[in-house]
Amino acid sequence: MKKDMVTGLSAIILGLLYTYKALSLPKASIGNPMAPLYFPLSLGVLMVLMGVIGILTEMGKKINLEDKKEIKEEKDKSYVKLIAGTVIASIIYTVLFDKIGFIISTVLFLSFILFMVNGKDKWITNILVSVLFSFSVWYVFEKLINISLP
Repeated sequence: MKKDMVTGLSAIILGLLYTYKALSLPKASIGNPMAPLYFPLSLGVLMVLMGVIGILTEMGKKINLEDKKEIKEEKDKSYVKLIAGTVIASIIYTVLFDKIGFIISTVLFLSFILFMVNGKDKWITNILVSVLFSFSVWYVFEKLINISLP
């Protein structure tokens, strides 16, 4: 199975799970009761749509390749390592988030993901992006819109 198909199927499954869990969020007691659900539901639906688009795009490529009779087997299976690493990092991130807080857990998570994608050669960039992004998000939520992060 091609990496675009795996990615598309993963996005559909995660999007459906995310949408299902978003529907179990509490309704607002004041104003529009559905207001807290709009953003999470739109994210879940968007994930499903992007997964479907990814699968349809891959199917279109396959049809074009079959017409030209230039089908080549993809030998690079590194995407499986990236998916598995991301899933494992996400699970560890969710466990650490409440224990050590937003900033440290997010820096560790982003660093791990960036090292998987960029490699060790770009270690300065990986660390800078992780630290700057984590602190920027913390600053926006904590200082600008007054939402406390753990």
